[in-house]
Amino acid sequence: MSQPITIDDIFALFRESEQQRKEYQQISQQAFEHYRQTAEREMAELRKQSDRTDQQIAQLTTQVAQTNKQVGGLTSRWGEFVENLIKPAAARLFQEKGIDVHLTALRVTGQDEQGSIEIDILVENTTEVVAIEVKSHLEVRDVKRFLQTLERFKKAFPKHKNDKLYGAVAGIKIDERVNEYAIQEGLFLIQPVGDSVIIANGHDFHPRTW
Repeated sequence: MSQPITIDDIFALFRESEQQRKEYQQISQQAFEHYRQTAEREMAELRKQSDRTDQQIAQLTTQVAQTNKQVGGLTSRWGEFVENLIKPAAARLFQEKGIDVHLTALRVTGQDEQGSIEIDILVENTTEVVAIEVKSHLEVRDVKRFLQTLERFKKAFPKHKNDKLYGAVAGIKIDERVNEYAIQEGLFLIQPVGDSVIIANGHDFHPRTW
């Protein structure tokens, strides 16, 4: 026959249950604290990685900007070199073609209703003017843009509105299709030979006038 349950037995059960509750609560708190600490470490590492990434992006952006500035400066200096190579010979080259120009200027700017235009080299006399576009690497697209500039020239430079205007393109490196396209559009083509430059158009070339 089983023993009757006493008040002490009931208190013992409560004490055992309370002890189990405390142990479970302690285990739960330890597990939560471990999770919290792990999460904080992971978040801190992610922030560090993000900071490093942001710093790397900022550094890379700065490097790209510096490189672009250096390349732009180099391109500008190379363009100036080409201009200075052509300028001393420009008047003589066109005089040999029967265009008796004598006054030469670098980087002449004008203004029309569409905005400003710049001519790299301008060679002129009292009735004729030659506008020269100079590129270190001359491409067909450069020629196309220059043709648009020539269409605007007399409005941008009204003092030349009654002059006979010729166009010329020049480059150190000239794409293969440029020769044919420039001649087709009636432009003079200037290119380097040795330590000087020449007009490369043939004797049967007839320049376009604007």
